Amino acid sequence: MVIQKGRYVVSALFGLLTIVLMSACGGVTVTPPGSGSSLTVVQVLQNSSATMQKLKSAHFTLLLNGNVQGSSGATPTSGTPTANQLSFNLTGKGDESIPQGQQSLTITLNQTLNLSEIVIGDKVYVQNSKGQWYVLDKSKLAGLTTNPFAGVNVDTNTLLGLAVHSKITDHGAEALNGQKLRHITAVLDKEGLKELLKNSPQLGSMVGQQNIDTIINNTKNFLASIDLWIDETNFYVHRTELKLNLNADLSGLATPASTVTTVPSSVTTNLDSIVDLSDFDKPVNITAPANAIPTDNPVNIFQ
Repeated sequence: MVIQKGRYVVSALFGLLTIVLMSACGGVTVTPPGSGSSLTVVQVLQNSSATMQKLKSAHFTLLLNGNVQGSSGATPTSGTPTANQLSFNLTGKGDESIPQGQQSLTITLNQTLNLSEIVIGDKVYVQNSKGQWYVLDKSKLAGLTTNPFAGVNVDTNTLLGLAVHSKITDHGAEALNGQKLRHITAVLDKEGLKELLKNSPQLGSMVGQQNIDTIINNTKNFLASIDLWIDETNFYVHRTELKLNLNADLSGLATPASTVTTVPSSVTTNLDSIVDLSDFDKPVNITAPANAIPTDNPVNIFQ
């Protein structure tokens, strides 16, 4: 899950942290913890923001599960509703060296497709499922919809604007992976969700990038939330979870006279993305593979 803005996982997590921090500082009502810490939400987030800005390296693991289902009305030929569903599962792990602009990542998609990627400066090295490495300029992957490494494309300035559309909940201290961490949740309203989807091509494509306004305006129920788990000693973000669940009723937008269905009668989207960070600021050694084949056509890599 590579981040288009700088292409790095930690950069995206810092952006999500910024949403929550700005919400907490912006007069948004915060549900306090039941017990535990003497630090306020704002103090935790401010300290964490300062720490993550200075972070030099980290190990990360990824887990992404989701499904999208679109249902259309009865077709002229069958007279019965039709449904299309796409489900996916992605797991991955890697390391990132931020000052050097380097990242290594290995992913498994739907438990069958294995791919690896190494980013060094402006060069991207990709190993396909056949084991062959390719090298190309980073710009060649930008906007490629078939790129399985494409991720949440949201820059920090965009995320700042989402802060006013969030409600913060402080869950207090929780145990996670053997550590006691502060758990904070930001829940987006419809406007916040709309902006997130518009500025995230990967997420937006799940509901139809061209139809975001229509879908959100006709959403019957939805949940869009960002969860952070932060230690209160060094203030590292150990886990970030992004959840998106929505159900939109588009039946009123159908064109009965048309023989071609362009808008489904309903769209249901579910997404759960978890990123865990560890080994903060430990040395990372990322090297370019020696047998990489140069290419200007990224489509050839994934065939």
